[in-house]
Amino acid sequence: MRETTIGLLMFPIERSGIHPTANLIGILSSLTHGPIPLVTGNAGRVFETDTRVRFSGVDHAAGGNAVLRVLHNIATQARITRRIRELDGTGTWLFFFGGEVLVLPMLAAKLSGKKVILALPAHTPIMMAPAGDRLLVPAGILTGITCRLCDRIVLYSPALIDHWGLERYRDKIAIAREHLLDFEAFRVEVPLRERPATVGYIGRLADEKGVWNFVRALPRIAAGNADLRFLIGGDGPLLPAIREFVRESGLSGRVTFTGWIRHEDLPCHLNSLRLLVLPSYTEGLPNIMLEAMACGTPILATPVGAVPDFVRDGVTGFILAPNTPEGVATSVLDILGRPELASVAEAARECVEQEITYERAVERFAAVIEELGG
Repeated sequence: MRETTIGLLMFPIERSGIHPTANLIGILSSLTHGPIPLVTGNAGRVFETDTRVRFSGVDHAAGGNAVLRVLHNIATQARITRRIRELDGTGTWLFFFGGEVLVLPMLAAKLSGKKVILALPAHTPIMMAPAGDRLLVPAGILTGITCRLCDRIVLYSPALIDHWGLERYRDKIAIAREHLLDFEAFRVEVPLRERPATVGYIGRLADEKGVWNFVRALPRIAAGNADLRFLIGGDGPLLPAIREFVRESGLSGRVTFTGWIRHEDLPCHLNSLRLLVLPSYTEGLPNIMLEAMACGTPILATPVGAVPDFVRDGVTGFILAPNTPEGVATSVLDILGRPELASVAEAARECVEQEITYERAVERFAAVIEELGG
């Protein structure tokens, strides 16, 4: 333990970032004395009353077009930069969600003699690519600048070096995870054989998640198994179009939309599924995958990011290839008929119990901070 010198800084986060941030705060708290300076906003204001942190709020409005998005982004970065200057006692800043585009705050931290760790739970430019976002190129330029400016880059897996095109920064990359699981909450409540015949997707309803491949596979899956039901959990920009597709396909009676699922309600939903499909085009290390494995719910996922570190095809889960509606439909119908499904689910739970531990997470982040003299 040492005097508090580590600050945590993020672009104002969405609800999906609350749980990973809470995990990281818990890990950093064990490495320091006193409250951790935390700069974020929007959904991150939930941490205003958290005694583990010294909260400094900055909110962000996205803007309706490309010009407004740029102007709002610059304004938000300027406000974050002011917060850094106000928190003089911080020797090392850890940039987390959205940190790869925060050039102004990172430049201010470096010019004031601070060490900077860039921990990447995702890669903004690659997330923007599937939707053809007009700001993809500027986001890539900003990410290149922050990767050069920072002292260390923390990734969940060595596989992400190639997946996110970070080979040139290999010498400053360290591997650590903030993922933690409450195995009392995320556990097998309903044995797989006793669950209803339901296949689900839970996550952000956005292009980079490949959710359209799952949704467009539903008519074919439904035709191949008349008893199957489907669950779509989460919200996002694609929700209205997905609802309309389901209605036009005549599947409204077989598809349940849950909307946003509170973290404490996830175990119940995961224990209602025979199979969870994650057809993402890009990932870091998805929490929902680990939580499903802990609940004994088989996973069908694309081999992106750190997913293959945990999903070994036919052993601890199933790899989706090709990532198309036809590929999803074929894989789902095949997997549900496999006699070894329960043993795969059991092996998956054993895998996350061994790999996702508080002690290992603290050890890895401590090593990164020690290297910097933080």
